[in-house]
This record gives sequence, structure tokens and C-alpha cells, in this order.
Amino acid sequence: MKWKELKHNGVAFPQPYEPRNLTILINQEPVSLGPNAEELAYAWGKKRATPYVQDPVFQTNFLSDFLKLLPSKCSEAKMPEIDFTQVHECQAKEDLLKTDPAYRKKLAAERKLIRLQLKERHGYAEIDGTKTEIANWMVEPPSLFMGRGSHPMRGRWKPRIFPEDVVLNLSESAPRPQGNWKEIVHDHDSMWIAYWVDKLSNVRKYVWPSDISDLRQERDKQKYETARKLEKRLPIVREFILKNLQSPEEKTRKLATVCYLIDNLAMRVGDEKEEDEADTVGASTLRVEHLKFHPHAVEFDFLGKDSVRWQKTLKLDGEDNPVRKNLIEFSRGKKPEDLVFDGITSESVNRFLGKAARGLTAKVFRTHHATETVKKYLKSHNTFKPETPTFSKLYHARMANLEAAIRCNHKRTPPKTWEGSLAKKQQRLLELKAKPVKTETQKERLEARVEKLRLDLELQKKTRDYNLNTSLRNYIDPRVYKGWANQAEFDWKKMYPKTLQRKFLWADRTRA
Repeated sequence: MKWKELKHNGVAFPQPYEPRNLTILINQEPVSLGPNAEELAYAWGKKRATPYVQDPVFQTNFLSDFLKLLPSKCSEAKMPEIDFTQVHECQAKEDLLKTDPAYRKKLAAERKLIRLQLKERHGYAEIDGTKTEIANWMVEPPSLFMGRGSHPMRGRWKPRIFPEDVVLNLSESAPRPQGNWKEIVHDHDSMWIAYWVDKLSNVRKYVWPSDISDLRQERDKQKYETARKLEKRLPIVREFILKNLQSPEEKTRKLATVCYLIDNLAMRVGDEKEEDEADTVGASTLRVEHLKFHPHAVEFDFLGKDSVRWQKTLKLDGEDNPVRKNLIEFSRGKKPEDLVFDGITSESVNRFLGKAARGLTAKVFRTHHATETVKKYLKSHNTFKPETPTFSKLYHARMANLEAAIRCNHKRTPPKTWEGSLAKKQQRLLELKAKPVKTETQKERLEARVEKLRLDLELQKKTRDYNLNTSLRNYIDPRVYKGWANQAEFDWKKMYPKTLQRKFLWADRTRA
């Protein structure tokens, strides 16, 4: 998957903030805002109608960045002392302007033209002579960080990114794009176009070729091929892990215990992440405070990816159980905040797994477990009658997706509209059930509509706390759905939104 030639024009940047010369009041005293402070105040004002502005953590984090941009006399100001009225009034006037259809149409046309011009220049790369779309060619704009779950950094300011923050990946002979770039590199082994380090999270943010590019398609396919190889070698891998749980070497016992947790609980490795993911807590970075020992089990409770709570219990019977013994040993004499597996990193875990199966890494386990979970569910729901409607098959396809999300702990905060949406569907179901029919054909059609809505309701309730898209996009081999759908006489692409249909074009060209 190496490239020989890579050319592009660098990334595009959001328009700079346009100051409105706004003023705020602190303890009734006017305070003029510089451009940077005004940009933060304006972003805060945009959240005025949301629950975020009432969140104490969001408030505290916002103030920690905002007050640094104000005169030193304001450095101790509290939120109740700050009056953003002029900011709100300015935004209300701008919102009023946008209610004029003609103005709105003109604004949309101008923005579309600018975006098309930028995309023509920055939205494509030439990879080995082929013009290829770039997925995220526009640098992320500065913003208030929202986070997911109870993220401790919610409300902090994500600063603006400039050309001097960005590293570009180009072939040696490629023309250098205009701009004061941080660095130009020639990494033929990597697919990324550019990256920068997020100034808030200190995490690298990558720009990639689009999902339909040959390089991305091939890498995606290889990921699932590797998971298929693990499936065949799993008994050998597990035997290797079990054997090393009782190794005389402490580091080997630690590595085997980490791998046991990764396999049995679908836990992330910890300090390993995708290039476009935030740092996570997982098996190798567990702390003593994350473990609770019970007579026949060990409970794990911590904040995982995106600060979403990860809580599962692993059944471990008997005092002589090697996993239990190891966890007790590695926790003994340590403080709650100490690492259970100190000295263990994702690199050492992957080297250990590589001894069991060539090329095996911790990430492969999650792909395997998500795919196997879906496969198991679909196998038990594959006897459809010829008259079974498509919506019933789609329901089971999504239920399989839910099982994978549960297995991988892909939890979410329910959308604010969830309750209202559910109530509307429930009311609609009552209305349909009460609807009179005159003919047998009308009766059959109504029964089908009732059943479809009933399944929609059931699915909405069951998926309330889970994000199905993460596993669908990143962990479930699409060929599993394709094979099942072929047997069920069902179009497997109905499982996927348009963006994922493009991502999985390779699956359409291969055998299930």
C-alpha cells in the first residue's frame, strides 16, 4: 500500500473571525474585547440556548481560557458577574437577517461558491498519477470543545490552526504548496496528506484521501482480512495467552493478563489509538482504583474513550485462577492511582501477540469480536419466509449491529430529541391501530405499517444508550452483512448510509 508519487496543494483554512467591536460588562463595568477574546465570547453566545451554558464544568473551563484574554483586573471574574448582553443582541440581529429568504439565499450562494473554489484547489490529491478526492481537506475551525459523555475538558477553547502548525506529506519531486508550512515530509508508507497537533488535546489530527481512494479501499479490506486470519488462529493465540499467564517472568504474566482482558472483554489496549482518535484508557493503562474484587469475579469501572463509562464484570472462579491471582499480585501494595500493569505499553503488547500470530495486534481483537458478534446474531436469524418484508430483515440487521455496539461498549448520551421522537412514534402507532379499514387489502397494508412502526419503536428503545455507527463503520466486516443479505434476499447496502456505501465499495466487488 505504498505510494510512489503524491502531489497536492496543502489544506484549506477557515475564514478568520470578523470582529464586531463588542463589549461585555463585568460587575457592571464595560470591558472592551480584543479580536481573540471577542471570538470566544461570540462562540459562548452561540450556546446561549443550550444546556451547556448551565453546566458548571463547561462554565469553569470556558472561563479558564476566556479570562486569560481580558485585562488582568478581570482575572478572578465569576460567570454570574459577566454580562454578555451586547454579544447576544448582536447575534439576535444577525439571526433576524437570516430570516429573510433573499438574504439567506444570497449568503448560501456566496458560501457555496467559496467552498467550491477551495475544494477545486485543496480537495484533491494526485496519487501515483490518479486524481483522488481528499476527505477532510478543510482544517477544523476554532471552537468551544463539546466532547462526548462527561468529558472533563468540555467548554475549553480549541485554538485556531495556522499553516505553520501543519505538516504536509508529499513526494520528493512534488511542487511545494504556497504557505509557511511547519514541515514537508516524504513518508511513502503512510496514506495521510497532512497533520497538525490539536492545541487543546495535544492529539494529532490527520487529513486523509477519501474512503473511495484505492489506497483507503485496500487498507480497509486488509484490516478485515487480518481479523479473518485471527479467527482461524484464535485457539492457538488463546492457548499462548493462557500458558503465559503462569510464566515465571512478571512482565510476561502482565502481558498475558492484558491480552486476556482484551480478548475476553473486548477492552481497548489503552495507550494505542487510531491516528485520528483521542487517547484512551484501556487494559494496559488500568489503575488500581479501576478494579474491584468480588468472591467469584472482578469488576472493572473506569472512563474509557471520550470519557464514556466502561463498566463490566469478569467471572473468575477460584483463588487459583491465574488471571485473578495476577490482578491481585499486580495491585498489591499500590496506591489507587497507580498503574496495575506498570511497564506495559501497546508496543510491548503487540510484540507479545506477534509471537502468537504474525502481524497480530491488539486492535485486531475488537474487529474480530464485533464481526463475530454480528455473525452469531445473523446466523440465528436467517430463516425468513418468502413474504417476510424488508423492514423486518433490516430490523434484525440493526439488532446485530446493536449487539456489536454493546460488546464494544460504544455508549452514547441519548440525543435531546430522543424522548420527543419516541412519543411521536408511540402516538402514531396508536392512531394507526385505531384506523378503520374497509377491504382485506387495506387491512394487510395497515398491519404491515403497524408492524414496521412497532419494530422502529422497539429498536429506538433498545439503541437509546448506544452508538451503532462506530462499530458499523470501523469494526464489522461488511462481507458478513453481504453474505447474510444474499441468503435473505435482501439488499445489504440498505444497512449503510451513502457515505459508508462508498467506504465499502471494495466489499461489493468481493465474495462474501
